[in-house]
Amino acid sequence: MRATILRCGLLLSLAWPAWCQAPAALRQNIAPQSLAVALAEYARQTGLQLFYVSDVVAGKQSSGAHAGSTARAALDQLLRGTGLRYEFLNGRSVRIVIDNAGAAPASAPKRDDAPPPQVHSQTPISLDQIVVSASPTPAPTFVALSRAVVTADGIEQFGVKDLAALARLVPGIEFDSYPDYGAGIETNIAIRGINARDGSTTAIYIDDVPVPGDRLSSFGRAAPLTFDLERVEVLRGPQGVLFGEGAQGGVVRFITMQPDLNVFQGYTEAEASFTQGGSPSYELGAAFGGPVIPGVVGFRASAWSRHEGGYVDRIDPFNGATVDPDANRANSDAFRIAATIAPSHDLRLTPSVEYQTVRVHDTSTFYTYLSNPADGVLQNGKLLAQSDSDSHSLASLKASWDVGEYRIRNVSAYFRRDAAAIFDNTNDSFWFWPNPLGPEFPLSYSDAKPEHLTLVQNVWSERLSLSNADPTAFVTWLIGTDYERAHYIEKQDLATSALSDGGEIRGAEAADRSTTQVGIYGEADVHFTARLTGSLGLRAEEETYDSRQLLAASAANLPPLSSANHGFLAEGHRMPVAPSVVMSFQPDEHDLFYGSVAKGYRAGGPNPQLGVACPIPTPASYGPDSLWSIEVGSKSSLLDNRLQIDSSVFYMRWLSRQIQIPVPGCGYGYTINAGVARSDGFELALQAALSNRLTAKLTVAFANARYLQTVFEGTQVVAARGDTLGALPLVPSPWSSTPSLEYRIAKSGGVTFSATVWDVFHSRNPGPFTTDNPNAVVFAPDRRADPATNMLNFSAVAAWPRFDLSFFLNNALSSQPFLQYRNRVPTDTLFYATTFRPRTMGLRAQWRIGSN
Repeated sequence: MRATILRCGLLLSLAWPAWCQAPAALRQNIAPQSLAVALAEYARQTGLQLFYVSDVVAGKQSSGAHAGSTARAALDQLLRGTGLRYEFLNGRSVRIVIDNAGAAPASAPKRDDAPPPQVHSQTPISLDQIVVSASPTPAPTFVALSRAVVTADGIEQFGVKDLAALARLVPGIEFDSYPDYGAGIETNIAIRGINARDGSTTAIYIDDVPVPGDRLSSFGRAAPLTFDLERVEVLRGPQGVLFGEGAQGGVVRFITMQPDLNVFQGYTEAEASFTQGGSPSYELGAAFGGPVIPGVVGFRASAWSRHEGGYVDRIDPFNGATVDPDANRANSDAFRIAATIAPSHDLRLTPSVEYQTVRVHDTSTFYTYLSNPADGVLQNGKLLAQSDSDSHSLASLKASWDVGEYRIRNVSAYFRRDAAAIFDNTNDSFWFWPNPLGPEFPLSYSDAKPEHLTLVQNVWSERLSLSNADPTAFVTWLIGTDYERAHYIEKQDLATSALSDGGEIRGAEAADRSTTQVGIYGEADVHFTARLTGSLGLRAEEETYDSRQLLAASAANLPPLSSANHGFLAEGHRMPVAPSVVMSFQPDEHDLFYGSVAKGYRAGGPNPQLGVACPIPTPASYGPDSLWSIEVGSKSSLLDNRLQIDSSVFYMRWLSRQIQIPVPGCGYGYTINAGVARSDGFELALQAALSNRLTAKLTVAFANARYLQTVFEGTQVVAARGDTLGALPLVPSPWSSTPSLEYRIAKSGGVTFSATVWDVFHSRNPGPFTTDNPNAVVFAPDRRADPATNMLNFSAVAAWPRFDLSFFLNNALSSQPFLQYRNRVPTDTLFYATTFRPRTMGLRAQWRIGSN
């Protein structure tokens, strides 16, 4: 009572007397009746706004609620046994959704939890029909940050199979790799142009479990396949408070489907497709689950397998004969099982185990002088197949416990990754000099030089948080701590491509590294009024690492990693701090305006000591870098929710940037902290229901990322003021967009027909680029940025209540430009490239079982 009086006094002093009320209780009983009618009566008595899609309550009955019950308790009673749950979006707005996520009812809407799928997002999705009780017109829900959400339906509709396909679909993300360095390794992901050439500026999560990378590793980032996901979220901009290290450009979260305690449902799907000039692809998957003990125990299981047909031939470079047709084929498998146990209304436990593997037979890179994409000729002249196998397993236990007005949430997880690859280093210029064809061209198959890479990664993580579970409180808050320990063992016979630009590869490396991160964070939302909210967050994180690294002039000279008499030991300790401030104003249920200031950071780490491979002194380690962001945005629903507009404008400044320095004539390199960079731009998403059948969507992103200071290494330029971030060809496209049109017809008996056409556009980055500077450490004037590209796609779906049949046509115009065009060493005349998968058409069928 005293808290209510104090709150009312404060708000009266701010001239907002309407908020000086405790949350309303039911004045009268709500009788057992249709759920839709019961919810309307509940909204009338409590004054709360209820958001829900009309289909989720259709045909459901409510057992009613008792007079005198609090708003939360009454809603618990109304939804009991319906298979639905609710989420407070703010002090006066509640969303009702199907209970697939396994979260306890009445969860506080802190972003530490997996956020609910938005109707209004930055990704092309449908304008769902939403019912809003206590509001005259429908309206979407809003979140005060730039976020793209691809739902399960969107994953199917747009054919998103992996992280690379997601990055093509969602503007503002760049995913690429060095084409001269084999399959599945040296990949990079960047958001808003915050490009580090190794993916270390973008955090990747599976649910609430971090999937970290290793900056010294040659392997790319591990990322889950997209089968049986509830959604994929892309959070743009630094997310240092809640996600910690490595979330400078943003976060990609893969949210899995959770067990359902009340409804049994599942599906089986099959797909077959044919690529022009390539071999067929096919996949088969199934997912199902439901209650074991209704309302108490439920499960979810899924399994998926895919064969990806190849379209690049590996040939004999000496006579042109085909050695391995469609060599870049791949196989992927995934399995997951989870259970939710709810021994009481307040406690939920969700253990889960998942496993996936991706096996690539050979790289998708081809030689440009042997290939003519316009004629369907894509040929790779490597002497050896460059295979890659990448597997990971994840075991986790998620616990959620409501204790009075508080919620305790904990996620414990163990992640293991095993990867192995073969890189054909035959074309390294060190081996064949002198050679009249050029130092990168072998003379016979006896010159073949296979290089083997292996990685074992173990990550233990713990995430514990406490929040107040009353979303109608004046202040809603969350405090938490997390722990992460990662251990890497990697062996490789060469340096990474990112550091090899200066010259030949001469050495071998073995590394044993451990990193430990312990963070404390908190976030509080102050609801000054029903419309105005301020959020303040802060994280402090202690980071330590130790690294044992061995290098030698060749693999044969590499001593055992366990030897204590060789190599280099590096240790480090840092404690970065990241704050965030967000102010949001929602004048009505149709509009939201917000502004934010936030910080992201990366940890420091050890440098590879060049030793016998290149006996020159290098720094033992490098320190953290940080990025500050200012963002303003708005989200609006107009014309009775027939038009949705989502926009954001940002400016980011990157301080003490970690820059990689290649050592000329060595092939290895090191990292320093130097210089300042920035990225500024905007995102805009429009969705318009042009008629009851036709929907148009457009998402556009622009990011202009450049160095603000010139950085020297001795007398040579590492990066010049005004240069584009990144190194050719790994430079982000400034402009990207995904326009689409969807036409949908509903027939009697629950049958619908729909057709969707969409185009994926990326602009050319005009530079300037550091490698064009004759005084640069790496001068490579023949390398170039990707050209402007368009990929036109089409799909058509016939949907019955239990069965869907889809036809799709990807890359309908068979656009095949030279992408990621690069030579291994700047003086080489041999260039590598990749391209889009040629025109592909196929059929997908899905059978659904249980209640939907």
